[in-house]
Order: sequence, then structure tokens, then C-alpha cells
Amino acid sequence: MTARNTSINSIAIIGAGIIGLSCALELADRGVRVTLFEKQWPPRGASWAAAGMLAPAFEAVGVADNHPGLFELCDASARLWPDWACALEARSGKPSGYHPGPSLAVAFDEAGARKLSAVQSALVEHDHAPTDCSTKLRDIDPSVSQNAIAALLLPSDGQADNRLTLEALVDCVQAHDLIDIRAEEVALTWKDGALDHAGHDATLLTAGWQTGGVMVERDGEQLDIRDLDPALDDIEPIGGQMLSVAPVKDGPRMTLRADHLYIVPKADRIIIGATSEPGRVLSQPEAEQIADLRARAIRVCPVLEHAPVLESWAGVRPGLKNHAPLLGQIRLDNVFVASGHFRNGILLAPITAQIMADLILKRQTSPLASSFAPHAEISEQV
Repeated sequence: MTARNTSINSIAIIGAGIIGLSCALELADRGVRVTLFEKQWPPRGASWAAAGMLAPAFEAVGVADNHPGLFELCDASARLWPDWACALEARSGKPSGYHPGPSLAVAFDEAGARKLSAVQSALVEHDHAPTDCSTKLRDIDPSVSQNAIAALLLPSDGQADNRLTLEALVDCVQAHDLIDIRAEEVALTWKDGALDHAGHDATLLTAGWQTGGVMVERDGEQLDIRDLDPALDDIEPIGGQMLSVAPVKDGPRMTLRADHLYIVPKADRIIIGATSEPGRVLSQPEAEQIADLRARAIRVCPVLEHAPVLESWAGVRPGLKNHAPLLGQIRLDNVFVASGHFRNGILLAPITAQIMADLILKRQTSPLASSFAPHAEISEQV
């Protein structure tokens, strides 16, 4: 077992999406007593609503506004996923839902083609470099419309059935002797100029888009924790709407990406998503948006016209303007945050757990990890 900082023997983790669950398991495995606070148990938030894409190339490359270290972080976590998934399966006795790449990215207009070209150029020397497959599209996946003008095969980009992943994680967490699950809100108070951690040595905030709204009682007044550190105010809700359709004969063979649209085949359904609606807290899907997603998916993959709709739903992702998470200590003693993962929460779960456990227990961090800390000064070269 890794040597640990004995000043933190217990921690309250607030929020039990895939990030909170993964951090709880990692910290408990390193000998920390964990209390996991989650009002909705078992968890059914953004992690449950996601499509489970593990897509460092498509999500983190060639986007001008992205954090400059986002691809490196996503790529490092993608490399952890195979062993992490195997460990989950061994511990839970359940499938992890993990499927390695490749994924197929296609473009139907010049803007989309430029995006693919940027991804290919940025990763030309990467060991998982994308390959141009425009002339082989029918052989690779004949379900894709032949109107595509560009196509890339992305060997780094796989997927997980996120609901299976979450179920395996929940089982592991519930079975751990050092993890106590509380289906309630945590009572945090401000005493004598410091935060009381509800009887613990530290607090880890992993409550997704609601992270900044965790309540703290100070002098009889209820405050948002963002009032004590405004860095948490940078995490905003980003609504997303999705649907799933039944598998069809000659349907897509692998995950398909087309601009902001994705089509993700699972064993029992095909997921189509997703809208990205900053500032919107959605609880129900909207018929017009779902119809538009379905129509766009049919343009990419015409055989889906005959696929019955199984389900539609809405969720809320936590996001920052640079599409990267906050990972580190905030300006309160022994209060840490791991939130704001946007579309990469499933992908970044393994490395987030490692980064946070190293920081919390050993006060160790890498230059890459430190660039995602609250209040970090981010250089153009991470």
C-alpha cells in the first residue's frame, strides 16, 4: 500500500456520480475511512444519463477553447481504463461495460472536415494516431451514409456502457468495509474560522454541476460553498438531451461521431446524443430536440430510420468554459474539489481518482494535474 499522509484518516465525499464513486473507492483502498453523501441513492445523475464515450481524440483535440492539457489528461486516463475495468469486474463480479476503440468520425460539410483534419494533424506522431478512411468507409461501416466527405478511424476512442460501469462501481463501494453511504445531505458548518468536515478530517466535493451549491452553515446563516471560494462559481450546468433506439439489422458497428452528434451502439440499444445547452437545468426531454437528434442521426446512418425509439431523457453535465475539470484543493483547509468534467466524466474517472488520492494523502501532484487545480495559472504549454 502507498505511504499516506496520516493527518487525513477520514473524508466526507459529497456526490456519488462516477467521479465520487471512483474517488471513494481509491481513497478507501488506500486506508481512508470514507463517508459518501448522496441524496439520490443509487445515483442516477449525469453519469447514468451519459453515453459512456471514452474519446480523448475527438473530445479533446482540435477545439480552440479547450484547456491546453486536456488531451494529455484524457489520453492518460484512457490508458488506465482497460486495467481499471478488469479490476471492477473482478471485484464486483459484474461487467464493467468497457469496449476499446476504434470509433469512426465522419464529416458531411467543410467545417466538419476541417475538425477531422485538425485532429489528424495534431496526433500524427501519436501512437494511436487516427487514420484517414474516407475511401474505405463502406468496408469499415456500411451503415454510414455515403454522403460523408471525410472520415477518420480513431483507435484511441472507445466506449463504456456507463450504466453497467456505474452498477459495478456501486457494488464495489457498498461492499467496502471503509465506506459508509449516507443517502442524505451533509451538514457542513463554519466554526472558529474554518470548515468543520462533519466529523471528518477533510471534504471532497464531487457533486457535479451542484458542487458550488453545497451548503455551509455560518453563524446561523446558510451559505453556498462558492461564497467561500468563488472558483467553484466557474462550474455551470450544461443541459443535455438524448435518446436510444432499438438495435437494427445492419446497424452501426462502432461508435460514430459527426460534429456534436454521436451514435453509440450498445448490446441492447443504440444511444443518440446529445444537445449541449449551457445554463439549462433539464429534468425532462423536449420533443422537438429529440426529433432533431433522431433526424440528424438518420442522415448519418440512414438505417436508423427504421429503429423504434426506446427511451428519451435529459441530464445536466457540470462544465467550465475550457471544458476541463477542477481537480485540487480550494481556498479552505482540507477541502478538495473534483468536478466540472463536462462530456468526459466517464473517461476521466480512473485518473481523477488517482490524482485526488495522491493530492489528499501525499500532497503530491504532477505538473499536468496541478494545471487543473482551482486558481491554477495555466500556461499555453502544459
